[in-house]
Amino acid sequence: MKHKHLFSFGVLVISLILLVACSKKDRGPRLIVHVQEVDGTPAAGAIVHAWPGPDAGQPGSVINDELMDQTTSSDAAGEATFDFKFSAVLDVDVIYYKNYLDSLLNPVVDTLYGHKVVKIEEVRQKSSENNYRETVEVK
Repeated sequence: MKHKHLFSFGVLVISLILLVACSKKDRGPRLIVHVQEVDGTPAAGAIVHAWPGPDAGQPGSVINDELMDQTTSSDAAGEATFDFKFSAVLDVDVIYYKNYLDSLLNPVVDTLYGHKVVKIEEVRQKSSENNYRETVEVK
């Protein structure tokens, strides 16, 4: 009788461990955009806009949803991070205002642009990370 209860308890514990260990969750994609100049210098403070693009709502494209249209600025390392809930093909547009001094020491503001199309996907996995890293050069 004692062995029967011990066996039942062991089966219950193993079942719970397997249930917890094998459970997978939907992980929304995180897009990390590294913005850099042509020479590789990080573009800190660049405005980065990730969005479904102008064809959203057309057959074969995604709906233009507020959750999928995000804008942020890049940090000191030139990285901008976006968290999304769904899979999508996104346009990433970047505007960077570069400040420098000309030969006569007058301040100059140069506007640089960058663009890239990226694909991100929601996945079902155990790991909490679902990161997509992309680099956009501003010219």
